[in-house]
Amino acid sequence: MLPPQVGNHAAVTLPSAPPKHDYLEDLEPLGWLHTQPNELPQLSPADVVAHAAIMADNDAWDGEKTAIVTCSFTPGSCSLTAYKLTPSGFEWGKARRDAGSNPQGYAPTHYDKLQMLLSDRFLGFFMTPDDDVWNYNFMGVQHSKNMKYDLKLANPVPFYDEIHRPYHFLNFTSMEALGQDDADLDDHFA
Repeated sequence: MLPPQVGNHAAVTLPSAPPKHDYLEDLEPLGWLHTQPNELPQLSPADVVAHAAIMADNDAWDGEKTAIVTCSFTPGSCSLTAYKLTPSGFEWGKARRDAGSNPQGYAPTHYDKLQMLLSDRFLGFFMTPDDDVWNYNFMGVQHSKNMKYDLKLANPVPFYDEIHRPYHFLNFTSMEALGQDDADLDDHFA
């Protein structure tokens, strides 16, 4: 499932309430995936805080069964690492809703690395918000931790899809209306 989100290489903001859908009724959450530009030697404090917040806000998220998987895009490869929070990590993360850049009390004992097995035997499906908008990076003011959304069975639209950038296209339209649209055009007959 791809929830509405605002994120960067260090952190992500998700709605706190999980969506409801018939397809999810008999399933349990496995965790979440954080893509990042480089591999870190440990689970970041921001990820500990984010996972603890999800677990604290949602009873279905069991600390023994849910994981954080980091996907690091290293030159020429992709590296996956799975973690779970320890009880002390959950308590530490729950007490902080903002990890900051160098949080006090953060320790490597707040998480355990997990063994991960990749297999082609399991098939799945994607669920996206019913309005297709999952990337709020270009319209962050519309995203809220309290937002409600419904799901549908669908593949996610690309990150830079125009549905995620309506203000960019409104700017293009207003430029055309003011006659400022010729800046990028060459006059080959001049």
